[in-house]
Amino acid sequence: MANRLKKKPKSKKKTKTPKNDIKKIAETVPPPIPYSQDIPVYDVLEDYDINTDSGLSECLYDLMHCLEGGYYLRWEAVVRHEQGLPLSKLQEEALDELINFTDEDEDEPILYIDEIPRPNEPWYESIRKVVPKLILDLFETHEIYDAIYDEGWSELVECLDEYAQDLSLPDGVTSPIDVIPENIRHRLWLQSCFSVLGGLGQEEELTLENKDQKPWRIKEFVNTLKENKDSVAYFELSTESLIKMVKLPLKDEKILVESMLKKLKMKSISEKLYDYL
Repeated sequence: MANRLKKKPKSKKKTKTPKNDIKKIAETVPPPIPYSQDIPVYDVLEDYDINTDSGLSECLYDLMHCLEGGYYLRWEAVVRHEQGLPLSKLQEEALDELINFTDEDEDEPILYIDEIPRPNEPWYESIRKVVPKLILDLFETHEIYDAIYDEGWSELVECLDEYAQDLSLPDGVTSPIDVIPENIRHRLWLQSCFSVLGGLGQEEELTLENKDQKPWRIKEFVNTLKENKDSVAYFELSTESLIKMVKLPLKDEKILVESMLKKLKMKSISEKLYDYL
């Protein structure tokens, strides 16, 4: 069923925006978000406690769904239309899938699309509030973490790359991923490296002393560091400072450090890692 813009709500139920295949619109200056009391808005984050694992997971996936399903794309096009701003060809195509003014007053603002009002803030502001919560202050290999801390960041990066390329961006930002502060991005890339070490210490056989564990974990850990060497450089990490960001059993920490020095042909743990990756 085609999506329609509605001046008056038929229901206050906050159903999720259906996924559909909407073409991307050209990058534009972000339209201002109206806060008039006469204009209803939707806070995507309000129903979630992002300080809990479950709340964080549900909120992040809801945000990604809003990006994938075109919720933000459609509302940006609608707001520009309401303000009389020029629309690109792709923006016009997005509106063509929505607008039905045959029995509506064109001078009235659009209040709902699929019974959901416009977002209360730009998409990137909501993303900026949620993403930092994915950071673990200290990655402890023996802990069992919710999957969101392992998979959430990489899935969000893929989502932004595919569905946010043509959404509006804040001043000074040229790509969707860059709406997230640089230090946050690099910290999460490093955390993805630590995931390779996850599980060490959880069970007796999960140790680098085990010949079935050590080879692939050491190799994969070094490889992921190489893939994220820009993040290693950003924090000016040495082997010594890197190890302080992850907590392993003492015996595994010793094996990991010795193995890294040998594999990367480093002389000491104080040398900058970037030069050897």
